[in-house]
Order: sequence, then structure tokens, then C-alpha cells
Amino acid sequence: MATMQKMLNINAPAQKVFEHLTDSTCLPRLRPLVTGALIALLLSGLALAPGPAPRASAMAENGGDGYVYVLNNDLTGSNSITAFSREEDSSLTLLGTTSIGGLGSLAAFGLINAGTQGSLILTHDEGTRLFAVDAGSDQISVVDVHNGHLSLSGIFSSGGAGPVSLSYRDGLLYVLNAANASTQAANVAGFHVDDEGTLHAIAGATRPLSAPNPNPAEVLIDPSGQFLLVTEKNTNLIDVYHIHSDGSLSGPTTFPSVGAVPFGMAFNPASPRHELIVADAAGGPSGTGAATAYRLAHGTVQLINGPVPDFQIAPCWMVITRDGHFAYTSDADSHTISGYSIDEDGTISLLSPNGVTASTPSDTFPLEEGLSNGSHFLYVLDSRILLMPPGPATIGGYQIHHDGSLTSVVDTTRIVLPFTTIGLAAE
Repeated sequence: MATMQKMLNINAPAQKVFEHLTDSTCLPRLRPLVTGALIALLLSGLALAPGPAPRASAMAENGGDGYVYVLNNDLTGSNSITAFSREEDSSLTLLGTTSIGGLGSLAAFGLINAGTQGSLILTHDEGTRLFAVDAGSDQISVVDVHNGHLSLSGIFSSGGAGPVSLSYRDGLLYVLNAANASTQAANVAGFHVDDEGTLHAIAGATRPLSAPNPNPAEVLIDPSGQFLLVTEKNTNLIDVYHIHSDGSLSGPTTFPSVGAVPFGMAFNPASPRHELIVADAAGGPSGTGAATAYRLAHGTVQLINGPVPDFQIAPCWMVITRDGHFAYTSDADSHTISGYSIDEDGTISLLSPNGVTASTPSDTFPLEEGLSNGSHFLYVLDSRILLMPPGPATIGGYQIHHDGSLTSVVDTTRIVLPFTTIGLAAE
């Protein structure tokens, strides 16, 4: 296993940082700060590495048997993943950083790291694997996992330009190639994954989106394994593809999103009715966002209720607990997390009247979320890329209580990650 402590090389060519930095969906009010912030960062020669692990007390989930992984999205050298273990006191201990080949990108994600959900995913079949996008080299890295320790299995073409999101189920892997920094058109592409982790492109599994460049956010296989969904931000559409028995695709059939700017989404793992909640990055009062509950019935997206405003700015990422009782969205521009209660009929309602279930550090922008295996803990990637100058990313961790409320269990000041860090997965 090739594990190393890795410093971020900030001497990347300037065009790698500045290319295609014109579209910001999740952080609309901060767009004017981006260029200045990145100039300041390049001039400062800032190098960031994972720092000491935080220590905080909380109830452990099965005695400290969990892990958190982040995709560093390195712009030069080799892309990498940093791993942490969860201890019995719920603290996180740094295990190390592993090179996974490929190359990261800021431009491919639609502007810095505000653009997609699912760039790093964790799977459990015969063994445990991570799949990661290498958005700057149009590749996918496959990484084997054993007790939180990582080893690179292989690096494969993504079948398109600018891969940003992945979804896996029963030996099938689909990637969303957003093409945000490319003259190519966006697409989805499918692969068979064999026992060794090798990806085999599936004939007929590369399909276009509704438009050449709709700024898509996420790709997601439904619980039945029969349908593939994509959220498109610029067109305000949800695409649905039919997955055939050989993994090939037909479609898409497009459905207008009821909420504005559909972004991250998640299926309720406890519901047999294929209920889906989508984070709407906009459309709420005074520039805030919302969440909308749907049901996927025979490939048709049907409204359950919503949009339900959370009164926060830029709710973009979405997770649902294993018991199906709660959903959480991270509000990038409000530095908050909004919790929703999920009723038996699939309708959603805010846990807190003002939409604030927890707050992140005031100088961070919460992005990707991940749940522990038992959904007793919620982890959030807190970015500082839009500060001037940009600062290191960190990880927030929260214990989820029986009523859905959140208690912080991680000292974010003691975790230091590269400013480019984009994806997060947990178990």
C-alpha cells in the first residue's frame, strides 16, 4: 500500500486554476471574490497538509469502527484521498494520504468546488472500495479499502470530459461527465466493475444529457437498479434513464424540477416506494433555497411535497439517514446545516422553524456530506476556498440524536486539508 503524507503543490500553472471560473450555482453571492482570492493564494505559495486529528467526546457508534475519506482534488502531481478513523470517543484520527493517480480540477466542477455531489463514493460488495473522479484528467480512480487503509486498484478513462459524480450498484458504475471546462458535450457513461476493480465500458451506456452543457450536479442509481437519474442546474430538469439488464441505457426522459436549481439528491433507504429528496439551491424567499420530495414510479418523477424552504442560502447537498427519518442539506452560503423530518407518507418538514439545525464555522462553506454506517454521525466537508486568501478545508462532525438534532463532536480547528478538497465519503 502506497500511503504518504502529501503537501499540496501550489505551483500549478495559473490556467489550471482560472479556467472556466464563471459559473457559480451554490455560492452566487461570492462569485466576485473568487478570482481575487485565488490570485492571493497563488502569490502566497500556501501549502496545506492534513493536520493533527481532533478530539471530542460523544457517544460512539459500535465502538469506533468508522472511517471518513476526503478527495483532495489535487491540481498537480497526483490526485489523492485522505483517510481518518473514528475513535471510541467519536474523535477522528488521521490515518494518512494515498496517491490515486489522475489529476484534479477546479474548473470541471463548475466553479471551485461548489458544483456537484458524489465525486467520491464508498461501496461494499465482496470488499470495500472507493471510486473517485479525476476531473482534470478525465479519469476514474478505483481504490481498495481495508480497515480504512487504501491501495490503488486502477485508473480508467471516464468516457467523457470532466467527470464530477459517480453512482454504483450491483457491479455497475455510472459517471456523470459534466464537460464544464471542455468543448465536448456532457454525458453519462456506464461500466461493469469486475472482482479486481477493473472498469469495463458498457456498449450503449454512454448517453447525452438534455443539452450539451446543462451544468449537471449529480448522477444516482435508483434503489431498484432500473433507473438512473441526473439533476441539471441550468435547465432545471431531472433526467431519467432506463437501465437495461446488460447495463446499457435508454433515454433520457426529462422532468421539470418543481424546485429551482435541483442539485444534490438522495433516495430514502428505508422506503420501498422509491422516495427521493432533492436539494433546491434557489427558489426560496429572499434568495434562499429549499428541498423537494418526490417519488420515482416506473421511471416517472412524481411530486410528494415541496419545495419546502429552509430559509438558508445555497442548500446544495443532500443525505438521508438509514432509518429514513431525517434528511440533511448543507447550506454553503449560510454556513449552516438544515434538517428535515420525513413522515411515513414521504412528506418532509423542517426540524427547526428557521431552518438551522447546526452551524458550521463562520469562515467556512459547508459542501459535501456523509453519514456513518448506522447514521448516528453526520460529517460535512467545510471549505474555505472562497476566503481571501483561501484557507484550508476541514471536516465537521455531528452526532445525530433521536429527534434529528445535531451536536458537534469534531474540533474543526485541528483538521487541515488542501483548499481544493472536494469530495467526502463516510462509513
